[in-house]
Amino acid sequence: MASGDGLDPRSQERIEAAVRRVREENGLDLSVLVGDLSLDDLSQFRAASERLHAALGERSPSAVLIVVAPGQRRVEIVTGPQVRRRVPDRVSALAVLAMTSAFRGGDLTGGILDAVRQIADAAGRRPALTAAEQKAAQLATRGSH
Repeated sequence: MASGDGLDPRSQERIEAAVRRVREENGLDLSVLVGDLSLDDLSQFRAASERLHAALGERSPSAVLIVVAPGQRRVEIVTGPQVRRRVPDRVSALAVLAMTSAFRGGDLTGGILDAVRQIADAAGRRPALTAAEQKAAQLATRGSH
């Protein structure tokens, strides 16, 4: 879910709990990655985030990935084509705005939680992911640090 860059264990737990709730209540395959990306050129941040999203494999068309790089002062939300009806680009843009506003105030965790809530609200409630889908989402998220 979230790596340690800028997050204490309690913050990680809060974000992981929010992501679990979204998966259960909204049936949305949402992942959050917190940590700076290994990039020589920050102008490639979006492309690198899209590669991370694509690395979700067959889940990527219906997944949402939030990438937060505190040290690089960058954030991206990447949505798969099947989920864009539920989470349109304007929702992602508003979620990014909420995050960056909170980050400016020094609240990394609060910003991420606000974005997760906005995305969940926009997506609406749907059937929960199956146990197999949840396990695959958890494994993929843990392996993406």
